[in-house]
Amino acid sequence: MYTVLIADDEKIERNGIRQLLNKEAGDYRILEAANGREAEKIIEENRVDILLTDIRMPFVNGLELAKKTSECSKDTEIIIFSGYHDFNYARTAIRYGVQDYILKPVDPLEFGKAFLHVRQNLSDRKDHLGEKQERIRLLNQYFLLNYILGGNQTALRAAESHIDIEQWDQIRYMVMLECKAGFFEKYGEEFQESIKDIFQERAFYLNLNTDQALLLVSEENSDPQKEAERLMNWLYRKYGVRFYLAVSRTISSREELPETYRRLDELMEEKFYHTERHLFCEEPEGTGEKLLEEGCLISMLEKDIRNRDVYHMEEHFERVVKKYSGSNSGFPNMYVKFVFTNIVKVLGESSPMADERDMEKVINDMYQCSSVKELIATAQKEMEKFLQFISEDKSSLKYKVEMTKEYIKKHYMEDIQVDQMAARLYMSPGYLSMVFKKEVGENIKQYIRNVRMEKAEELLTVTQMSVREIGEHTGFKNTSYFAKCFRQQFGDSPESYRRRNQDN
Repeated sequence: MYTVLIADDEKIERNGIRQLLNKEAGDYRILEAANGREAEKIIEENRVDILLTDIRMPFVNGLELAKKTSECSKDTEIIIFSGYHDFNYARTAIRYGVQDYILKPVDPLEFGKAFLHVRQNLSDRKDHLGEKQERIRLLNQYFLLNYILGGNQTALRAAESHIDIEQWDQIRYMVMLECKAGFFEKYGEEFQESIKDIFQERAFYLNLNTDQALLLVSEENSDPQKEAERLMNWLYRKYGVRFYLAVSRTISSREELPETYRRLDELMEEKFYHTERHLFCEEPEGTGEKLLEEGCLISMLEKDIRNRDVYHMEEHFERVVKKYSGSNSGFPNMYVKFVFTNIVKVLGESSPMADERDMEKVINDMYQCSSVKELIATAQKEMEKFLQFISEDKSSLKYKVEMTKEYIKKHYMEDIQVDQMAARLYMSPGYLSMVFKKEVGENIKQYIRNVRMEKAEELLTVTQMSVREIGEHTGFKNTSYFAKCFRQQFGDSPESYRRRNQDN
């Protein structure tokens, strides 16, 4: 709705203009001023889109009002009415940005033409502004995603030369969302609009792949965990499926964004250990490691041992040692002995080469240890033996990761499912995902997307296939989603990218 200000010292003239406006297409908020000074005050307090003013008014005349209006509100369209056919008036009016100069008595047809002209100017300007804002938003997506995933200064410098990155310093926390079955390809646009309704301008949405997305929230003085809980419950009510959410602690500057993303990606892995949980939150900085309930860390380590997960076993064992060692741990010695002897017992059960009597002796000796330090040293020795025993598994896992990469490169055009690939390798989907990320440096879904994007880039360059055909050929069911992913990856639409490369 446009706001129109009628400025004329004659009430009957204002009523006449109002009647003409009522005949024009569209809805308008109509304001009135009985003199130039009153009109100035209204313009100062309101966003006026169209000013319809008489030339001769008390205090401030129409030309002076037009001059001041054009200085303080360059986007306001101005039409002047005058009872005098004065060339000098008209020439001055044009200099002040007046769009039309209509003689009184006002001819309805002439008024209609003039009003249609200024309304078209406003519409064109609005469309141009919308296109400009959309270009900036898409560039922001491209550079922000590249910086978060790449984490290097080159990406940051490239962004600085194209957009204002000061806004990135306003980001206060990050939320990673995950939902299976290609949710973000099916519902990405609808989801993005819904997020706007919830967070208004406080959150920036980035799609990572068909199953994952990021929200970067700029709200001050909010509780990220409570916000995430509300979001998770709202998502379930709206879509009827459970999302996994990983929520960061507070972010203070843009330099922290890549590292925050890396931590959230690791935090999301905990869903493989705790299948009943859907929300994972970092603790505030300075209060310790990630939030872990009592016994939770131990169960994670036991699962690592039974799965022979060499990538997480050492990390979780070190965290157990840190948690239960030292005089300030707060745990009784007998309880600490129970924890570490239980770990050694699981190591023995998971190693076919272990002798039962030898393991019983080790456990009995551990209960006889006079210090926690001695106890932990014995447990570490048994852990090292087990890691040496399964060291061959690590090379086998690397081979399986290479097989997974080859499979993706050959079948990128198909609907690739992680659980199907895992079944071919006799692995659980969760374990394959963790191993793949440790070896390759990115998760499987991100790798699949990158392979598809590289192939799409090649097809755009060397073939005349349509964008829809290329999207389908590279495994995308939704052409619009394919185009958005391509723009995020390369900073340009598929059509523009093709034209630019053909020109070169």
